[in-house]
Amino acid sequence: EREGEPITRDVPPPPPQEIHTLFFGQMPFDTKVSDIMPWLKANLTRHGCGFDIKDVRMAGGDGTGVPGQAKKFKGFAFVDFSTSKAAKKAMKLHQTLFRGRPVTVERCARKEFTAPKSEKRKRAIEEATTDGAAPDSSAPPEKKMLKTLVQPDVVKAMVAEAVENSEGTLAPGDCDEKVLSFLGLLPAEVCQKAVNEIKKVCIKGNTAKNKGAYFMGIIRKVSKSSWDERSKAKDEEKAANKS
Repeated sequence: EREGEPITRDVPPPPPQEIHTLFFGQMPFDTKVSDIMPWLKANLTRHGCGFDIKDVRMAGGDGTGVPGQAKKFKGFAFVDFSTSKAAKKAMKLHQTLFRGRPVTVERCARKEFTAPKSEKRKRAIEEATTDGAAPDSSAPPEKKMLKTLVQPDVVKAMVAEAVENSEGTLAPGDCDEKVLSFLGLLPAEVCQKAVNEIKKVCIKGNTAKNKGAYFMGIIRKVSKSSWDERSKAKDEEKAANKS
């Protein structure tokens, strides 16, 4: 180095920013970012990573654009997390209720590392035939199990009590297995509200031919109403804290 010349040193480039992207599907079409962010933060804060949510990208738009020109939300979104811990904890929200509907959570693989479908199909056939047996195409696909929040015996006890107090308008067999299973996906207090609403409707006079489908509609309505009430209470609490 000559005297007077600036000393230059090779500075290593900064490490690439860590980003983990998850797919969230089966969301209500009236969902907004303001619904997703508080829900994610509430679930991740208890694990110490509530501030690791980097970005939420709504498919089709979230209806907050120019009036009359805002795009309609398509029911799914992509969420970027700045740490692997936050992404792992968010994965546990798969098949939990979001605004009354079981949400789907999946990892997003980067496109350059995704093999073509033909290659994946070929690889699956090779793996299935390594033991010399042909793949069983007639086997039904494995069903994904939803997370139960209220045990079946507790749900049945709630329904039995409603039947007893329904003045003979609700029979034990009116709530089939599908209705009982769906009730078990709700938080206990919301489950009880839904059962009470079913009893109330039956006492007033239920003339629906397909009672199972009719009761499912009641359960969805109660679940969504409870979610909206909880979200409104949280917004009012935040506004009160700011003032």
